[in-house]
Amino acid sequence: MGEQEVARRFADELPRLLPNLKVEEIRKQVRLDGPDRVDLVVRVRVGRTVRELLLETKSNGEPRMAELAISRLRRMGRTRPKSYLVFAAPYIGPRTREICRAEEIGYLDLVGDAYLRFGPVLIDRASDTGHPIERRALRALFAPKATRVIRALLQTPTEHPRLTELSKACSMSPAGVFFVVDLLESKGFVTRDSERRIVVSEPRRLLLEWAKNWSVEKSRAGRYFSFEKGPERLIASVAENARRVGVEYALTGMAGASLVAPFTRYDDVWLYVRGEPERLREALDLRPVSSGANVVLLDPYDEGVFMRAREIRGAQVVSDVQLFVDLYTNPARGQEQAEQILEKAIRFPEVR
Repeated sequence: MGEQEVARRFADELPRLLPNLKVEEIRKQVRLDGPDRVDLVVRVRVGRTVRELLLETKSNGEPRMAELAISRLRRMGRTRPKSYLVFAAPYIGPRTREICRAEEIGYLDLVGDAYLRFGPVLIDRASDTGHPIERRALRALFAPKATRVIRALLQTPTEHPRLTELSKACSMSPAGVFFVVDLLESKGFVTRDSERRIVVSEPRRLLLEWAKNWSVEKSRAGRYFSFEKGPERLIASVAENARRVGVEYALTGMAGASLVAPFTRYDDVWLYVRGEPERLREALDLRPVSSGANVVLLDPYDEGVFMRAREIRGAQVVSDVQLFVDLYTNPARGQEQAEQILEKAIRFPEVR
């Protein structure tokens, strides 16, 4: 929907969206003192309380659009100080709701989410965050190649790359990187500085959002049993045999974490393998099993998982941000171990 259609929809549906208020008047495109026009001026009543609402409508409820709308509402509100300011869009997600509340701005969407607080009135409704619009955006943002961009930005959060530099780092086309950065910017995860460099404004929130929408088993997993005694000896055997047969690998999960920020006991070893995993499987004498596996070989969903892999105590380990997201949804104390990685290994700059 275009913005005019959005405004028309809200004008038509306000009685449904605000059932506890009596909508007495709706005016469209009202000129205030100065050059600005507000999309909708709405007079509502509850009991003896009458209040004027100024609604700024947008076709997109993402944080970037909300911040523009809030700035405009504040400017218009100075000419009508007794009015209550409201941001309205077809769908308003969790992050935009947080921004509006922090700015003491009301919000309203066509799904039924609403937050209005003035006088004796408090309306606070929130739908399930799994709304189709939100799910589609998250699928696009955390698609395999898109995560290369996220990974690169989170691995070097104090560097502010240009689009071409980020494209080289991710081995992606500038057009593909632009699409991902545009999504990140619309959701408020990144901004652009005066030289159009990309600045990660909320690295911790971005990492957590990625982890929540992630599973290490997006990669195809083969489960095996090794006769090595204990995971430490198994890691040493993996490192030795991978070098011998020339297979590239990187440990992840609890095994990788044990070399970075050990926190809990573990029994199985997970690793990404690039190229020919059967060569490593044969070298380690692994036996396929349906249960009781102590080795999991992951055929990576995308080669980006190897970005910033490094050697620790003789073994290759994925980057700290990859470790975090791979661990976060692991049911065997994975979230606790991931939090140890975040606390002890990942250094994000303080958000000002």
